Amino acid sequence: MVFFLTPWVITFAGWGIHVAADRSEHARTPRRAVELLLLWVLVFGGAWALLAALGHLGPNSGQIAEGIGYAPSMFQWEVGWADVAIGVLGIGCAWRRDGWLTAAVVVLAICYWGDAIGHIMQYTVHDNTAPNNVWAIPSDIFGPLLAVVLLVAYRRMSWRAPVAA
Repeated sequence: MVFFLTPWVITFAGWGIHVAADRSEHARTPRRAVELLLLWVLVFGGAWALLAALGHLGPNSGQIAEGIGYAPSMFQWEVGWADVAIGVLGIGCAWRRDGWLTAAVVVLAICYWGDAIGHIMQYTVHDNTAPNNVWAIPSDIFGPLLAVVLLVAYRRMSWRAPVAA
């Protein structure tokens, strides 16, 4: 549970601090706030995906598989490398925004919604109630959903000067 809640706490706390400390010419505009949250979801989420990849690929991969309710297998190796790809693409958005944002959100949605379907099937069909199977479901659904909504909002908003009070 902690592995799935921690990134959300860090993402929203980091975003709040980033918005408060932002010194860009578009600081505190709605589009900038959306842009920064999208970046926190993708960039920090990418760093978190790399951490997950280490779990699937590293020496503790057997314990990770057990925590999900699986036996270690080649599929875990493949999931680890998918996490590396998601991580690198998400982190790349810090430097290559317009070229990478859409790609990162599309990959995130495909991979994580696919993962969510697998976790839900494991839970409902195979009665897999392992904590890391069940707790993965909300993040696998809502993370990409948030990224899609933020990307659409970001693309539709224009840069406007903040309204003086």
